[in-house]
Amino acid sequence: MSDVINLDDRRKTKPAVAHVDRVLTVFGREYGLRRTFWSSNPARGWLTVRDARGEMMFARVGDLPDATVVSLIEAWMDGYSVGRKEAARTAARGGTGDIV
Repeated sequence: MSDVINLDDRRKTKPAVAHVDRVLTVFGREYGLRRTFWSSNPARGWLTVRDARGEMMFARVGDLPDATVVSLIEAWMDGYSVGRKEAARTAARGGTGDIV
């Protein structure tokens, strides 16, 4: 009888993905920052950055420090892509934080 489903069971399952939303202000403009991670492994995840209109700017794998995210937003505003090469250029120009 292990195939019986109890319809009175009201337990809620833990969501597989968790989100942490914040707002970062860079040069007087607000940007939405969402850190997303797996509930089973909070060390792994990704972050997305949106402008004030809610349009996606970029997404990066991993959890970057806020200083690095600000540097990437500045690089994006300067017209750069925010891939690994451009992130390295940002660091070379004096950006702070870890780049992965």
